[in-house]
Amino acid sequence: MLIRLPNWLGDALMSSPVYENLKDQEELILFGPASFINLFEDFPNCRILPFYSKDSKKNLQNLQNLKVYKKERGLLLTNSFSSAWLFFRAGLKERMGFSTDARGLLLTKKVPPPPKRMHQRDKYLYLLEKLGYSASKRDLILYLREEKINQAKSFLKGLGINPHQNKMVLLAPGAAFGPAKKWPVEYYKSLAENIIKKGIKVLIVGGSKEIQDGDFICHGLKDAINLCGKTEITILAGIFTLSMALISNDSGLMHLGAALKIPQIAIFGSTDPILTGPLNPKAIVIKKDLPCSPCFKRECPKGHYECLKNVSPEEVFQRLEEILI
Repeated sequence: MLIRLPNWLGDALMSSPVYENLKDQEELILFGPASFINLFEDFPNCRILPFYSKDSKKNLQNLQNLKVYKKERGLLLTNSFSSAWLFFRAGLKERMGFSTDARGLLLTKKVPPPPKRMHQRDKYLYLLEKLGYSASKRDLILYLREEKINQAKSFLKGLGINPHQNKMVLLAPGAAFGPAKKWPVEYYKSLAENIIKKGIKVLIVGGSKEIQDGDFICHGLKDAINLCGKTEITILAGIFTLSMALISNDSGLMHLGAALKIPQIAIFGSTDPILTGPLNPKAIVIKKDLPCSPCFKRECPKGHYECLKNVSPEEVFQRLEEILI
């Protein structure tokens, strides 16, 4: 079966129970964005196939790559017309997914979206069940070979960090959705200062878009290191497993921490943890229930961002101390 993974890292991780339920029944081809598909290469009985976007030549390559799998069933975890159109053009014999974005005619098995709002993980499993497959396994999961963890150890040693001797806490200040999901970077810096006073190193993690935030947090702090944009995704996953805790916004890296079951604190602003919260028994969610929250907007409609500003660095540090104890 060929599975089209969601376009966002967090969604791809929240759909990991789908792969976990299917992998024992048949071999899977996980077809997802080239930016993070390698993260799933250790899943048993699975192969990965990169999806390339925003480039006409690459789009043609996507089509040519898929034509090899004409005899396969295709499962779409995306909701877009374009993803169903690609499966249709490639000639996959079965094309399964939600009947969203006017793509019903392109699907051989279509499922109406669920009638009520639910956690994104549950939405993926709802689709799986409606298609007649078992959805008994519901935990987020990410397989990571020991080799990847050893590569992460070597990477850290190159920075002068011995993960067996140095305690580390990760801060992930990014959120691709927009500023209404981003706890103020000044608060992250204050938090980093308090963590370092405890003799713990702070690593700032994220993509290239978070480099500037990482530089701001690390400025003047001896034991803070900005790794934003400097780590391949599988190395980053290995670093997660070697760290004491992750503190993040509602983001893809939040779900990476959840899938790896590391202690974590997730700070929510404009979004709702009932729908996208970290599915991790070691997770703590901090959210302020204001009359205007959750608004699900990229930017604060009122311009004050109080849902985020009302979460103080001292409160987050206190919850972190509970984890560390």
